[in-house]
Amino acid sequence: MNLVLIAALLSLVPIGLLLLFLYRTLSVRQQGEISFDQCLFPPEKYRVMGRLLHESDFRFLATQPGFSPQIGRRFRTQRRRIFRGYLRNLRKDFNSMSLAVQALIVHAGEDRGDLAVALMRQRLVFMLGMLAIEARLLLHAVGVGAVDVGDMVESFQAMQAQIRVLLVPAQAAPVIV
Repeated sequence: MNLVLIAALLSLVPIGLLLLFLYRTLSVRQQGEISFDQCLFPPEKYRVMGRLLHESDFRFLATQPGFSPQIGRRFRTQRRRIFRGYLRNLRKDFNSMSLAVQALIVHAGEDRGDLAVALMRQRLVFMLGMLAIEARLLLHAVGVGAVDVGDMVESFQAMQAQIRVLLVPAQAAPVIV
């Protein structure tokens, strides 16, 4: 009986961690004033992420004199650490842009339900992409598979496009004094 209870509790741990991750990713906290100009980041900033874990670098390193498996493991570990730093920044930038879009939708002169739905969809796609990348990073740590960030950068660019769409009517609208 105790074995069944322990197995049941252990199976709930990953589910709880997943729910915590979903909550933290989907909940966007207000962080003071939102500067819309600061929410438009160059997407090239994150393109380097795809190169950080590219297998060709690891193969090249393995052909160099003095290479040892220990050096290869350390190199992979350092690259994953740098990659995770970029991932944290991407998440923060995406959350900032998400807040900006949310504020623009709330303060829009007309009802923008379509953009609210698009924002929710983008958040969900981004969150699922982050989960997939985290899973691939775990596999990469044991030497299986590669990590592709193309979808995440596209989601990031889609969010920026939404901000631009929302900014155009806001800047073109006359100011009533």
